[in-house]
Amino acid sequence: MSTSPPKTTEAWTYTSPSTPRTALTLTTSHPLTFPPSNSSEETLLISVSHAALNPGDIVSLTAMPFFLHSTPSAVPAFDFCGTVLQSHNQARFSPGDNVICFPPLPHMLKTGIGGLQKIVPIPAKYCVRLPQGKNLIDGAGLMLAGCTALLQVRQAGVKKGDRILVVGASGGVGSAAVQIVRDVVGLGGYIAGVCSGRNEGLVRSLGADEVVDYTLHKDLPGYLTERFGGEGRRFDHVIDGYGNQELYKSCAGFLKEGGVYDAASIHYASYRLWDLLGSVVTIGLNILWPRAQWLGGTGRRFKICSLGDPGLEMMELLAGMLGDGKVRVVRDSVWGWREVKEGFDVLMGGHAAGKVVIRVGEGEE
Repeated sequence: MSTSPPKTTEAWTYTSPSTPRTALTLTTSHPLTFPPSNSSEETLLISVSHAALNPGDIVSLTAMPFFLHSTPSAVPAFDFCGTVLQSHNQARFSPGDNVICFPPLPHMLKTGIGGLQKIVPIPAKYCVRLPQGKNLIDGAGLMLAGCTALLQVRQAGVKKGDRILVVGASGGVGSAAVQIVRDVVGLGGYIAGVCSGRNEGLVRSLGADEVVDYTLHKDLPGYLTERFGGEGRRFDHVIDGYGNQELYKSCAGFLKEGGVYDAASIHYASYRLWDLLGSVVTIGLNILWPRAQWLGGTGRRFKICSLGDPGLEMMELLAGMLGDGKVRVVRDSVWGWREVKEGFDVLMGGHAAGKVVIRVGEGEE
């Protein structure tokens, strides 16, 4: 890097598991760590503009044992964007470039970095260039939800002309899934989205042909079977961005034989460790249990989205879709730097329509 980088930055940090309101502390002197000067890896120093909050951040804050971290304190937020201040071993990026960043969990555990800090040192392999014509806030919240949805669509084998049900269609993952599915199935395909009625207009604007308001149906699986269980009306696949176990258990009524029920996770009642472990057990049983209905199975394949590190190819593809207008990030709300806890309150409420974004820098709204 051409000039000496700063040694500390302002950041929201935590040192032990708890709720965001209890765990997070705003500090003005969070230490920054950099690779050795003889490292050949391109490393960027990013001035963060915006960060998006995700359920994974809540899991890390509330349920993940802190001894898994290699640093005495850590910063949340997988998803962020900003501007390159400096580049060590400049290759792909130069100072002034606007980038979208998505460090995987192992890197965050090792380094303690996250998007809720003003300045972030990060390997360039976890960053892609913001498409021309897009503002930084347009990239906030794109990668984690978008890569999850894209992987789900690929895992399920969605193809042109398919009939697809998207569950949680107004959420972060679900809103991305509706758009990606529309791009794949084309105008000849059919998309039904499950969400609350107040978000019907949003979900239709993203590409859904029909919206199912779950608040109107006490027995949602029963309604879906009644509405879509007939010949020619069943879905080829289900993309579930919420993780509705009851729908999976009853999906034979509305999902074709041979179809895939692909879930981003299994929704848990709370963010406590034992609830998280319970969802892991449920996922395992869904995958391993015989599918034969006479043995208590659903008769349909279950797949779970295990994102990990999506890699540059997927990140570049998603950024390209943003640039081409095929995908946009739906924002529920934007919060100021000192309103991080309020932002987490909205996310933990479970009804955010799209992404909850934090304005980290002093730039655009």
